[in-house]
Amino acid sequence: MLLARTILGNIASGSFQLEVDFLQLEWFDTTKKIIRAITVGGREIGFKNLSSRQLSDGDVLYRDEKAGFCIVVKILPCSCLVFRANGPKQMAYACFEIGNRHVPVFINDRQEVITAFEKPLFDLLCRRGLEPTIETRVIEKTSTLVIHQYTSGKMKIKLGL
Repeated sequence: MLLARTILGNIASGSFQLEVDFLQLEWFDTTKKIIRAITVGGREIGFKNLSSRQLSDGDVLYRDEKAGFCIVVKILPCSCLVFRANGPKQMAYACFEIGNRHVPVFINDRQEVITAFEKPLFDLLCRRGLEPTIETRVIEKTSTLVIHQYTSGKMKIKLGL
């Protein structure tokens, strides 16, 4: 088993002359601190994320110059609900209803609200006039609300980027 403890960079930020072996992850696995999995090429990797940063698509977890390969995170696409709120009241309602179901809310640079698909939530948002669409997307790290992060005995709520 190959062991890794840090993110070595992202393949988007540089050119790699190595064979790329992908570690395919679901979007909800990107926040895990410990991952033990098999790559597409059949290599077993154990990764312990020592940073507070969650994994992103293209992150390099392992690099072996002598063997000529690197292991890179590939986030798998999934069915998502995507919509744009028509104002702050609609946004507040949507985020409340989504949060009430304990489903993470993602907001990207285009001000789209994205969440994993759930039929009851889709029906509810349609009834409220939000016009969600069902799309297959890669849910990547965007702006998401992080709750239950404890520091010095105090609860802290922050916007995770």
